Amino acid sequence: MTDDEQRYMAFEGLVQWVSSSIAQGKRIADATATMSPYRREDFRLLAAQVRTEHHYFAIAAYKVLEHREWVRGLGLCPNVDFSMLDQFSASDIRDLRNMREHVVDYFRGVGRDKHRWWKETPEFKADASASAGTHIGGRLDWKQFALAAEALLPALLAEPIPYPPR
Repeated sequence: MTDDEQRYMAFEGLVQWVSSSIAQGKRIADATATMSPYRREDFRLLAAQVRTEHHYFAIAAYKVLEHREWVRGLGLCPNVDFSMLDQFSASDIRDLRNMREHVVDYFRGVGRDKHRWWKETPEFKADASASAGTHIGGRLDWKQFALAAEALLPALLAEPIPYPPR
């Protein structure tokens, strides 16, 4: 891949994953809004759907942070303010994504980073498979990340697309 092609792929990848984080946040919000403990027959499948959406959100969120660093490293978007993403820990989100991807290993007690499976703060204790309110695995507030992505997207769309020369 040429340098020009890499710049294009990095930038368009960032736009893709920021947009996907917004869409995924809406999917979680829609799924949780329809959950009702009074309809047991629906609750089970809706809860499963929310867990799935959380997993996809963790993937998208990590891809945003990964592509942001790639874009910065290539000198793209020098005037874009990425500070809204600074409140999110890339290592926590990477752990969350990886642990959810290998959840069976963690449930069996053989996950690679067992010592990081649990996250504990003064407010809560959660393993990477859990969710409470808007927090996934005690590591990622999906609602706040989606809001940050919504704030970032217009600035990215205003940037010139670094098309590779033909």
